Amino acid sequence: MDSMDLPKAYDPKAVEPKWAERWAKNPFVANPKSGKPPFVIFMPPPNVTGSLHMGHALDNSLQDALIRYKRMQGYEAVWLPGTDHAGIATQVVVERLLLKEGKTRHDLGREAFLQRVWQWKEASGGTILKQLKRLGASADWSREAFTMDEKRSKAVRYAFSRYYHEGLAYRAPRLVNWCPRCETTLSDLEVETEPTPGRLYTLRYEVEGGGYIEIATVRPETVFADQAIAVHPEDERYQGLIGRRARIPLTDIWIPIVADNAVEREFGTGALKVTPAHDPLDYEIGERHGLEAVSVINLEGRMEGERVPEALRGLDRFEARRKAVELFREAGHLVKEEEYTISLATCSRCGTPIEYAIFPQWWLSMKPLAEKVIRGLERGDIAFVPERWKKVNLDWLRNVKDWNISRQLWWGHQIPAWYCEDCGAINVPRPERYLEDPTLCEACGSPRLKRDEDVFDTWFSSALWPLSTLGWPEETEDLKAFYPGDVLVSGYDILFLWVSRMEVSGYHFMGERPFKTVLLHGLVLDEKGQKMSKSKGNVIDPLEMVERYGADALRFALTYLATGGQDIRLDLRWLEMARNFANKLYNAARFVLLSRKGFQPKTDTPTLADRWMRSRLDRGVREITALYEALDLAQAAREIYELVWSEFCDWYLEAAKPALKAGNAHTLRTLEEALATLLKLLHPMMPFLTSELHQALTGKEELALEAWPEAQGKEDKEAEDAFEALKQAVTAVRALRAEAGLPPGQEVRVYLEGEVAPVRENLEAFRFLARAELLEEKPEKALVKALSKVTARMPLEGLLDVEEWRRRQEKRLKDLLELAEKSQRKLSAPGFREKAPKEVVAAEEARLKENLEQAERIREALSQIG
Repeated sequence: MDSMDLPKAYDPKAVEPKWAERWAKNPFVANPKSGKPPFVIFMPPPNVTGSLHMGHALDNSLQDALIRYKRMQGYEAVWLPGTDHAGIATQVVVERLLLKEGKTRHDLGREAFLQRVWQWKEASGGTILKQLKRLGASADWSREAFTMDEKRSKAVRYAFSRYYHEGLAYRAPRLVNWCPRCETTLSDLEVETEPTPGRLYTLRYEVEGGGYIEIATVRPETVFADQAIAVHPEDERYQGLIGRRARIPLTDIWIPIVADNAVEREFGTGALKVTPAHDPLDYEIGERHGLEAVSVINLEGRMEGERVPEALRGLDRFEARRKAVELFREAGHLVKEEEYTISLATCSRCGTPIEYAIFPQWWLSMKPLAEKVIRGLERGDIAFVPERWKKVNLDWLRNVKDWNISRQLWWGHQIPAWYCEDCGAINVPRPERYLEDPTLCEACGSPRLKRDEDVFDTWFSSALWPLSTLGWPEETEDLKAFYPGDVLVSGYDILFLWVSRMEVSGYHFMGERPFKTVLLHGLVLDEKGQKMSKSKGNVIDPLEMVERYGADALRFALTYLATGGQDIRLDLRWLEMARNFANKLYNAARFVLLSRKGFQPKTDTPTLADRWMRSRLDRGVREITALYEALDLAQAAREIYELVWSEFCDWYLEAAKPALKAGNAHTLRTLEEALATLLKLLHPMMPFLTSELHQALTGKEELALEAWPEAQGKEDKEAEDAFEALKQAVTAVRALRAEAGLPPGQEVRVYLEGEVAPVRENLEAFRFLARAELLEEKPEKALVKALSKVTARMPLEGLLDVEEWRRRQEKRLKDLLELAEKSQRKLSAPGFREKAPKEVVAAEEARLKENLEQAERIREALSQIG
């Protein structure tokens, strides 16, 4: 393929799909026995229900850039892809589909429902990986994993078996977050709290032996589950009441008044109703005081139980709240009701306000597991980029609570625990026979065993990802060669949910870190800095952007913006910038290929521009490689952009034209070699265009397998300084031409002072770039432009009517000064600075500054011409 085959304009749609298909069908398959040093990345498995969003596009653009870079450097680069079964999310999607048929999962029963989910997964589950392939993700697709496939399910069973028999997994009743809509428990990390307008009710309880005590609550419907009233031991208001009893309104139930340090004296009346079954803080107070946890709200969110007045039984919890308040008001128990902002806890999957429920649940003791990770992090086992996240990770591990790992769902890994219906013993297969289901109770020998119906929290299997993707618990070739991984790339928002838990799995089961470095990036926000959400209607779909700008442009823009782990504000202008960059590179490559056609070599000597380009390139390779190494991909993208756009395209290509015309073979070689090197440096970020152009340039099939360029230490300071002087001379002439209002192509004459030798030695290039001839004598009257190395003087005689020019400049000067005066009047008007919006004031100040600077430039030009 040569330049004649490169169409005039670049169309990503004509180029990208064929490369994407090639990398998907013939993936970069890793070989554990290659003897090359490994470089391993575990792809964060996206939800199988999902389709690609901007966060995935960013996350995978960064990973692909690192994996392609290391592959070119000669590493055995392994990028392990896969998807997550996403328990709640997937079950909710399939339940919604069933609702359309007027059915619930209970109509189908567990077996049939799970079949439906698997069918749906087979039909729609591949979407997100197909979309990643379209982005150019060069993962090892032959090793694709799914958290519920056979190998990953084995890992889950083995891990639980180990935890259980090591005394780390245990079953205990606890107050848990419960979603009445999803009908499952949620871990604290799956609950969202939002400040929401609500009401605070102050209620009066009668005290035994006379008098009252008042409490404030935002949930008056739970009063009937009260087990005590708590006050702070040092609160003087209540000293005489501690140890007495109070009566729950509308009932004959008497409860103790207790002292507890957890009570906030400033909140409400300083007396707190204690309802262990309906509030986590109350549950803890209840445990300290030996209070029973009695619930008055069932799992469907309705009122039930003997303690509940007849009139409220069976009502939905929110309806019961309204009704209870009416009853308290009628009976004289309601002291006041006021507006109050409550922090409403909702299910992160479906948005329903959560309840609390007491259930026997499976728990994992996190404290002893976190210890090993803390020691590892304190030793510096894992590097964090940005560094600030290390402390955040450590703080979480030091204060970690036990993890509730069971969920009341059907879709997921069913917990491998069996209960004996005769003696009640729990049977969990031992690690050495972890795949065998027990048939007889270990404790009493009874065959009457019933399997636990719950499934594991989705994150339980995700936490094993760096082990399970490599075939653990079996001692596979992959596990030996590729564990631990090198870089784990993730959004900072799942540092606790996922990253910390993988650290726990790695240290516990493998005795070492699961990865050497954690690279955390921010979230992708809209251009106003808001989170993207369907409800706001501000979602930018990455696939639409690929359609409109190309996958390369999307990848490059996201990488360019991903600085220092900050959130990214995605304005479409960045995508235009990246598309323009692709076009600029494409046109430069076409120029190189066309220059090669029918080239007749006459000389072979390096020009100053050739020496400068080779030196800049050598420095670029050194600096850009160091940025890739430091995982600072955003800065690497910026430096490549600068090198390609400004240095190669704007200066070198232009400076090379006279030398090419003169048949200088050295210049053509420099052009070809520089372009090939630039394509390699950019390849990890823009794989499609660079592969296409590299193939046209070199005839080589797969740029992804070429060697990464190495700096030769050939930076040429002398050439860089001399070329800088030449650049300044050209820049000065262009500025003078603009100052005089002449068209860019018009020939001019100039007199140069300063470092003039490089210009005289490269006169051909100067004449071509500046469209100027040198004057030998210093003109008396001339426009002057002074830069650090060179000053240029351009007489106007013979170029234009000097008098006419002077009149025009004087009129412009008068206009500018009038505009400036107008701005000054506006800015000093009484009240303008205080009342006008900040942006308006700033814009006015900028206008004033710009007009005064322009006026100053014209004054100077007029004084130069005299």
